[in-house]
Amino acid sequence: MKLKIITIISVLLVLSLGLYWWTQIQSKSASENSAHSGHMHESQQTFICPMHPQIKSKKPGACPICGMDLVSVSDLEDDDEAEENSETRNHGYTEKSGKNKNVDQEPQGRSDFRLTLDKQQLIGVQHQNVERKELFKSIKAPGRVAFDPELYTAQSEYLEALKQWSRVQDSPIVDVKENTRQMIRSSKIRLKVLGLSEAQIRSLAKRGFQSEGLLVGGKDNIVYADVFEIDLPFIKSGQSAQVSAQFLQGKKLPAKVISVDRVIDPETRTAKVRIQLLKSDPAIRPESYVNVTVLSPLGKHLSVPLESIMDTGLETYVFVKKGKRKFEPRRIQVVLETATEAAVVGPLEIDDKVVVGANFLIDSESRLRAVIQQSEVSSSGHNH
Repeated sequence: MKLKIITIISVLLVLSLGLYWWTQIQSKSASENSAHSGHMHESQQTFICPMHPQIKSKKPGACPICGMDLVSVSDLEDDDEAEENSETRNHGYTEKSGKNKNVDQEPQGRSDFRLTLDKQQLIGVQHQNVERKELFKSIKAPGRVAFDPELYTAQSEYLEALKQWSRVQDSPIVDVKENTRQMIRSSKIRLKVLGLSEAQIRSLAKRGFQSEGLLVGGKDNIVYADVFEIDLPFIKSGQSAQVSAQFLQGKKLPAKVISVDRVIDPETRTAKVRIQLLKSDPAIRPESYVNVTVLSPLGKHLSVPLESIMDTGLETYVFVKKGKRKFEPRRIQVVLETATEAAVVGPLEIDDKVVVGANFLIDSESRLRAVIQQSEVSSSGHNH
């Protein structure tokens, strides 16, 4: 009986020693594998500057451009993954970055990304809605109250030619009638060169007298504005205008465009726009200098604020905020600009939210995410 007990105890002791030996070997192997894996992971780490994603390093350090600490790409990926998991818990759905997006809409070197609400508040993200609205271009130009004997004389010649025609139209002498017709044509051409339209020339003929405001002050005051060539296509007869000056002490006088010269000054690259004051003022005198603003309607356009537009010189784009956290870069084309807004074409819809505050920080984050995605693609291709 004692021999049997001693035998059982011996067997159990051997088994215990064997189990302890096996456990120690496994623990040592796991420790070695973990250290090797950590060493490999550290050697494969990539560190990037958040503000200058083109700066890359295999070890921690500072950005040589701005001095900021380099950030591990894997840490950024972990933050992004945590953010997506948070969205999934709160909303039941999240769109993984890089899926279901039109790459052709993105500017080069930029990518969509997510940003927590705390980070958005920290950097001051603001946005405004895309709208389809009537746009107006305010064209400002220096002007002077007209003293224009040349135009006054041209009007006088045209009116005199018309009177001459009324006297000779029944004459049997053909040469006299033809000479009078030629006088009318010549004086009419001169009026057109000086900026009068067909309708204004007809109005002059019907009125039968010249514009006294071209020579002396009065209710028929005319203002000449020197408008640059680039703005001339937006100015048409009949458009509203305003006239102001220091001597008017803050008053803005209503006016309207009555004609635009067809000839451009080769030195200043401007043309004269004639503007008639709809309300006079005793302080106005011929040759006084004034400031002119012409309000040119541009029609209805899909518009965004000017401060939302990013321009690299090669591409123009905006950042659209989708939901609470996601930001998407969208390539656009600017059709025309006003003082505060731009008419655009591109992958935008009414009520899309475009970023108007912290644009450069948002752009830096977008560039950083694009670099990370490119690194993932490169790593995947290398592994294969």
